[in-house]
Amino acid sequence: MEYDQLAELAGLAALLALSGFFSGSETAVLSLDRLRLTYLVTKKRPGAQYLESILNPPDRLITAILIGNNLVNIAASVFATTFFVRLYGERGDVLTILVLTPVILIFSEILPKVFAANNAEKVSFFVLRPIRLVMFLLAPLVALIGGLSRLLSRFLGRREWSPTISEEEIRTLISVGEKSGVVAKEKRRMLHGIFELSKTRARDVMIPRTEVVGIEVSTPFDEVLRIVRQEEHSRYPVFEESLDNIIGTIHSKDILGFIDKKESFSLRGIAREPYFVPESKRIEKLLQSFRERHIHLAVVVDEYGGVEGIVTLEDIFEEIVGEIQDEYDLEEDFLFRELAPGRFLIDGSAPIRTVNRKFNLHLSEKHVNTLAGFILFTMGTIPRQGDICTFESTTFKVVNVADRRIEIIEMVLPEKA
Repeated sequence: MEYDQLAELAGLAALLALSGFFSGSETAVLSLDRLRLTYLVTKKRPGAQYLESILNPPDRLITAILIGNNLVNIAASVFATTFFVRLYGERGDVLTILVLTPVILIFSEILPKVFAANNAEKVSFFVLRPIRLVMFLLAPLVALIGGLSRLLSRFLGRREWSPTISEEEIRTLISVGEKSGVVAKEKRRMLHGIFELSKTRARDVMIPRTEVVGIEVSTPFDEVLRIVRQEEHSRYPVFEESLDNIIGTIHSKDILGFIDKKESFSLRGIAREPYFVPESKRIEKLLQSFRERHIHLAVVVDEYGGVEGIVTLEDIFEEIVGEIQDEYDLEEDFLFRELAPGRFLIDGSAPIRTVNRKFNLHLSEKHVNTLAGFILFTMGTIPRQGDICTFESTTFKVVNVADRRIEIIEMVLPEKA
């Protein structure tokens, strides 16, 4: 084989290598994990910041790579055609197609792309400098084609590229992290709980009116002290005549200063201004209001202004970290008692959200807050002792009813297949 032919083969091989370089570069940079890249930027890895900048958006980078790849593929076709025509005459054109097509497909497309996809980070930083040079050399052509592309996109109505990541993608990352052992189960639950703050309403987490312990404004000091000692809550709403007329809130420590001066005690005088919120207020916004107002309690009202219940800062935190048991809370055993595998006695006041989480159920939370409320809503009537209802293969039996209030429910979970 003559020297000229060897030179042509070497040139063809170089062009095919460049084609593989461009193909692999495109796959690597577009497969690179954006969150990982952001992390590398914060760790100040050399080249990470520039790589992030050319990927936001990636239009210029993709255009430069595609132009470069097409140029070298065209040049390779010219070299191959010249080489084969010189050796085989008219049959050279056919041989070029038969030989060059599989060579480009395998060695300049498939193999480089597969390798780059499996080593995206390593390849991306390796090709960074050459790609930077290509973008500089092809800048005028990239600008021209990029302008035409944007003009065409406007006519087609395509939205501008935006480097966003959706909530569902983040949730998926968290779940994948748990499965791979990177994120602990409790951390996963807390992270999902944070996302739920924007969807959860005040009525979903409030203490219902029937369980609110309030103090009438004219109550004398000794009686107030007795209530505080007996109930052992930290905060109480103060009302005038009825709970629908709440005029303020007090902290249990507010009354300590009056132990030696009972005659000057006045609930109206020490009560703080109440903060009223609609039952539809999202607790994400409510948490922000608590922080801005430096308060820990809000009064939840319905559309008619009637008091539905109260929400405390602890109630919101429990949506993130789970139930917070302090010395004043009832233990979970008071709400749930296991009779046998799959059979439980549950207090009717158990929050429906807690029941769903504890037993991995999907009972509707749309119109009710407690398990008793769910039974009433499902049955459409006030049940009697022994009445049974079924929801998605889960059976609920009313064990005890007092004054039209469901107190105890027996729940039987479906048998696992």
